[in-house]
Amino acid sequence: MVNARFATLVAMILAAAATRLFPHPPNFTPIGAMALFGGAHFASPLVALAVPLCAMLLSDLLLGFGVHP
Repeated sequence: MVNARFATLVAMILAAAATRLFPHPPNFTPIGAMALFGGAHFASPLVALAVPLCAMLLSDLLLGFGVHP
């Protein structure tokens, strides 16, 4: 069962990944914030690495992996 803290952390990281979909200057800030936040707040180092990477993968699927027409 997923506890409330874990679900909240994952939701916050997914929200940061979603900001990549909005028009803005280069998206370094949301990516850096996701990585630092995940590393600081998840208890497991594996989860701290996996959740931000999965969030970036999901947003890259929507963005087209950096391929611009």
